[in-house]
This record gives sequence, structure tokens and C-alpha cells, in this order.
Amino acid sequence: MRAPALLSWDSERRQRGAGGVWQLFGCRKDAPDVERQIDIRGREMTQRAMKRARLCLMMAALLLGSFSGPRNSEAVAPDLIRPQQLAPYGLELAWFNQVQMDPSVGRMTSWLLDRGTLFVVTDTAVLQAFDAETGRSLWATTVGSPDLLTLKPTASEHLVAVVNGSTIYILNRHTGVILWKRQTEGAVGAGPALSPTRVFVPLIRGKIESYRFEWATPEMAAATGTPLVETATFGQTGSSQPTSNNRGTGGQGAQQTSPQAETETLPPEATVTAQPVGKEELRLSTKQRPGLFVMSWGHALVEPRLTYADSNRERVAWPTDQGLLFVAELDVRAELRFQVQYFLQTNGDIVAPPCIRPGDPTLSNDPNRMLFVATTNGFIHALREYDGKVLWRFSTGEPINQSPALVGDDLYFTTQTGGLYRVKATTGELVWFSRGIRQFVAASDQRVYGIDGINQLVIMDIQTGSRQGQFDVTRYPLRYMNSQTDRIYLANEQGLIQCLRESRLTQPIKHMVPVTQPPKQPPKPAQAQPQALPQPATPAPTPPVGENPFQ
Repeated sequence: MRAPALLSWDSERRQRGAGGVWQLFGCRKDAPDVERQIDIRGREMTQRAMKRARLCLMMAALLLGSFSGPRNSEAVAPDLIRPQQLAPYGLELAWFNQVQMDPSVGRMTSWLLDRGTLFVVTDTAVLQAFDAETGRSLWATTVGSPDLLTLKPTASEHLVAVVNGSTIYILNRHTGVILWKRQTEGAVGAGPALSPTRVFVPLIRGKIESYRFEWATPEMAAATGTPLVETATFGQTGSSQPTSNNRGTGGQGAQQTSPQAETETLPPEATVTAQPVGKEELRLSTKQRPGLFVMSWGHALVEPRLTYADSNRERVAWPTDQGLLFVAELDVRAELRFQVQYFLQTNGDIVAPPCIRPGDPTLSNDPNRMLFVATTNGFIHALREYDGKVLWRFSTGEPINQSPALVGDDLYFTTQTGGLYRVKATTGELVWFSRGIRQFVAASDQRVYGIDGINQLVIMDIQTGSRQGQFDVTRYPLRYMNSQTDRIYLANEQGLIQCLRESRLTQPIKHMVPVTQPPKQPPKPAQAQPQALPQPATPAPTPPVGENPFQ
């Protein structure tokens, strides 16, 4: 009840005089400095009341925060791109969402767009999947320990793989359930690559390890189109012999594995009828088989890429810090051969994964399947995938530290100092050049989007490369290089993801189909052949005289 007295003490003083105010503040009536004591006591009481009020407000805020959960809306709303910024350029915000983590502790580190799903990795070992078109969160799973480094994931049609520390995790990409895990034999240098039957992991010392996984039942294997392979019992996985490969364009040869193996004699492959198996029901066998490995010269610090896969062979490409690009092939059926097919030697460092131009999935030696490799000495190398023949080279004169982006039959790549090139993927012919662009972001049927040196999202005409507009995206340091669709994905380190699109494009434009296994054709029913009528025997012709050496 002191607060009302504090507010009305001045009126009481006017009514009762200065000598009567001591009753409110406990001052001596006959004190000579009663006015000064009253002022001091009043200020002290006011300060105590304000402290009590602040303490009550803090306790109320803590109680509200503990019941309402993380207050993401307060942090999200100011960070969203405003419609007023997008409307003049015909853009709109398709969706936004927050990664499942505490923004004050965790950070978003990497992400992957694959077949309409956006996979996000945080430094707290959380792997989360979003629908890339609607932004709906599909699932979130903790993989491994938050104290260990989680690398960039990779995905296939039904699986997603990620490395935490030195452990490989394979999850069902539809549910996020961990189906399989395996410990590597050394320190991992980059994220893995995933094929229909195996996972490939690069180690820092230049070793590429390959581990096979199997579906839990033959019905699941048949439903996913995975080939049934023979089983082999390996004596040891570490034995290898160095071999020199002269099919490359230079440099030292790689090492290949030569495990002592005894192949089991298996009965002929039985026909398995594909039963209807739901995507959520897919499981992998927990049985672990010995791994294969192949050695390369240098340190493998960049994630490999699956270049081709069918029921007989799988090929994977990876660079090293020695300026070499290796391509190895693995025999899927017998699993007795995993060796380097060829390598390319460049005069610069390769710090980004190669870009793949998919060919006919039914042809292992399709000449239209190509690899594009960027180097820090300013070159783009185009190779034929199955034999490594260099088809063309393009020189920029400036370092290139990002992978090229393939959009249709055009190749987009940027230099470190700023410059976006558009060239023909088949010939390397220059179409146009736009100065100042440091990262390719996305492309539609009419526009190309990139980031310049001052963190502006630049809009360019796809035919000429001329600028049509720009706006600031400094608050979103994570920009996904999307060569699959026309959508623009931006994010900050706190996990706020935003998807932009052109207002006229309600459905995404798909540019590139990922490398997949060719569909398995059903066997044709055998047709009864009419029995051939017996033909009279024809006598052998008699050679002319003089041509038979035995006459």
C-alpha cells in the first residue's frame, strides 16, 4: 500500500504542511533537513518498487516461455523477405519453414535437393527432410553424436546416407528411420555417394571405401528394382596391390584392391515376383559384409559422385588435392573387381565435385554421358564418362571453386572474382558472359538467378545474360545452387529456409534427372516355335582341282 502514498505524498504535504509528511516516510519531525530526507526516502522506495516489478516481469516471461516452447515466430517474422521486394520482379515467397533446432545453440551446415525433397543437416547431428515444393517438414532424425562433425548427405530413390564422425548412416528417405550403419576404417574426408547396392565413402588419405547393403527380403529388392547379386567370401579387405593405369592423361596410377576371394557356387537366380511393398515398410538387412576399397594419389577431401549404375557395374568419380580426377568401376555381380578405370591430371586444384551429364541409363558406354570438372587454374574440362577422353576445355583465366551447373544442354559456372559463363555442354561454345556474378542459384525458362559480390540476388535474361533487377539477400548467407528446378532456396545459419518462385510458375520446371538405375523390364513370355521339318542332307561341295592342298 506504499505505492499510492508515494503518488500522493505531495498533495498531503500541501494539506498538512512540511512537518506532517514525516509520518509517511518515517522521518523525525524536528529534523532540520526533513525535506532532503523525504526526497531520499522517496527515491529509495521508488527504486525498490521498480526492482520488484522487473523481477515479477522476468519470472512471468520465463513461465510463459517454458509453456509456449521456442518462440520462433518472433525471430522469423523480421527475417522474411517482404512481398514488396519481390513483386516488382514477378517473384513471390512460395513457403518458409524453420529447421528443428535451437537457433541460439545449433547452426545449419549443409543441405541437399534430391527428387523433390530438401535434406538439411545441422551441427547438432540432426538430419531433417522437407517437401521442396510445399515446405512441409517430413521428418527429423538425430544421426550419431552432436559432438561429432556431420557431413553433407547423399540420396537415392529410397535411401539417404550421411556420415557422422566416422560412422555411415543409411536411412529410409520416406520416414527418416535409420536402417543401417557402419564404421569406416579411417578419418572421412567428405560426404558419401550412394548407389542402388553400395555406399562409397572417401577417406582423407585418398582411400575410397565401398560397403554393400541389402534389402531385408527378396520382395523388397524386387519392389525397388535392385539386382540380386552373387555373394562372395573375402579373406581380407586390406590386401591390395599397386597397379599402374595408363589410360589416364597423366600422373601416377591408382591402387586397386585384389582381395583373396572364394566365390560361392549359387543356384540359378530365382525369379522373384514384385509384391506391393509400401515405402514406409522398406528395411535393410543388418548383416554386414566385408568392404572393398581402391586407393588414389592424394587426399580425398571432396565428396564423390555416382556416374553410372546398372545391374552389372557401378562407376564413381572423385577428385584429390593433387589435381587428379579418378573414375573407378565396381563389378556388381561378382564384387571381385573394384579398380580405377582412368584418371585425369590437371594443372590446378579440384575443390568441387564433378558435374554429370546423364546419358541413356541402358547404355554403359553412352558417348553422350559426360563429366565436367572445374579447376582453380580457371579451366573447365569436359570428359567422356566411360573412357575419360577429353572432349573440350574452356579457359576463364580466373579460379573456379564451385561445381558447374547443368541446365538442359547448357553449362553455367562462375569464377572466384566474379563472372557467370553460359556455354554449350556438348561443344564448350560460349553463349554469353555476365560480369560480377559469383554464384549460380537457379534458372527458369526465361531467367537466370545468381549472387554478385555485394550479396545481391541478380535477375538475368536467359537468352542474353543482361540484368533485369536485383535485391539484397545479405541476411541469407546459405544459397542453394539448384540445377534441378527453377526454385530459389535461401537460408540463414539459424535454420530459417525460404523458397522463392516466379509468380507465373505454380509448378516447378525440372531441368535434370538424377542418375538412376534403368527400369527392370519384365521378361517376355516364351513363344512356342514351330518345329522345323527335316531337310535332306546336302553333300559338301567338291573343291576345284588344284585348290585342295591334300590332293
